[in-house]
Amino acid sequence: MQKLTSAVLTVIAAFLLAPGIAHAESWICEHSNMVREISVERESGDPAPCSVVYNKDSEGQGSTVLWTARTDGAYCEQKADGLAAKLEGYGWSCSAF
Repeated sequence: MQKLTSAVLTVIAAFLLAPGIAHAESWICEHSNMVREISVERESGDPAPCSVVYNKDSEGQGSTVLWTARTDGAYCEQKADGLAAKLEGYGWSCSAF
């Protein structure tokens, strides 16, 4: 059992630390029958560069990159959090995942 646990943890760590894999932090926001997604997308495990992508697929509008940062990953997080809070202020229900 110990070997299995170590092997599983090794595979998970390798996947998370592999270069070139995009990481994202996301929020789903819902209002009536509309669903919007806010995602912080990163090119690697590093905080930056990053982008904030706003998706309105349920309204037939697709995705738009709203903000990008080359050196400050916290900028993307702040902008995404702020957008989710703004939508909630307009009556949307947002949850992070």
